[in-house]
Amino acid sequence: MEVTQEKITKPILSVDNPKRTILGVIIAALVLGTLTEYILSTKNSGSQVSSLVAGKAKSAQQDTRTFKDFAEGTLKAKPQSKANEYSEGTHLLVREGGVPVALTSSVVDLSQYEGKKVKVYGETQKALKEGWLMDVGKVEETK
Repeated sequence: MEVTQEKITKPILSVDNPKRTILGVIIAALVLGTLTEYILSTKNSGSQVSSLVAGKAKSAQQDTRTFKDFAEGTLKAKPQSKANEYSEGTHLLVREGGVPVALTSSVVDLSQYEGKKVKVYGETQKALKEGWLMDVGKVEETK
């Protein structure tokens, strides 16, 4: 009597059944993707809450780290330029004894401060035409 050993396990990767291989890869990708999403979502939610509790800036106007440059003077609307002429900034800050500062802002409505003496806080930008170009993040009226 001859004893033959029969394999109990079958290979997962089989040339005979490619559907099983594809299904296994899809299931593994779904499980690993869900696990990764869960880990990342629990990791980031705590840091967002801690940044608000720690007293970090909640809006751009409260952010003193980004808007560390400042200038003081009278804010005026910039004269309209010709149609084909390049222009930097929407407003000018006229300073006594200093170079005027071209101002632009996507955070503050500078037109509310036209004709007033103000102190602007922002970030200096590279200017091609103006002497000084600033992206304004905060405006304080002075007297």
